Parts: sequence; structure tokens; C-alpha cells
Amino acid sequence: MKAAMKARRPSPAETVKIATEIAPTSPPAQMTQPDRPVTFTMRLKASTLAAIEASAKRDNATLKQRIMRALDRDGVEVAAADLEDGTPRRRAA
Repeated sequence: MKAAMKARRPSPAETVKIATEIAPTSPPAQMTQPDRPVTFTMRLKASTLAAIEASAKRDNATLKQRIMRALDRDGVEVAAADLEDGTPRRRAA
């Protein structure tokens, strides 16, 4: 006996059509994406990295904090969590 075929998922356009037919006066759902952490990597000259490290050490900050503070001062909208020391406590000791 043949197994039943999987139901085909409707396309985005079909989904909107179905939702409009079911609830024609409901406003569209507004889905917000969480502000999740992502990884960003860049290559720097060793001398540049050494200068950032020295500046961070003078400010008693992490490299990330030093860079994020500079971006914040330059008018970039930086998330508050990115301005904090995110070093795991076991490594900070």
C-alpha cells in the first residue's frame, strides 16, 4: 500500500489569500525579529589591533567595548548590551 503523500505547503501568496478570506478585516500581523547576537570578523594590521588593545586597557575595557564606544560616539546606534562587558565571569577573574 502506498504511503499518503505529504500535504503541500501553500505559497506565501496563497497564505495571504487564505488569511484574507478567513478574516478580511484583521490587520496584518507584525512580527518582530529578536535582536540576536551575530558574529562579525575583520582583518586588521597587528599594529592597529595593538593600539586598540592598549586603548582598551587604559580605559579598563574589553576590545569590543572600546570599539562599540567609539562607534557610539560617532553616532552609530549601538545596542546597550554591546556596550557592556560580556566576558564570561569564569574568564574575567
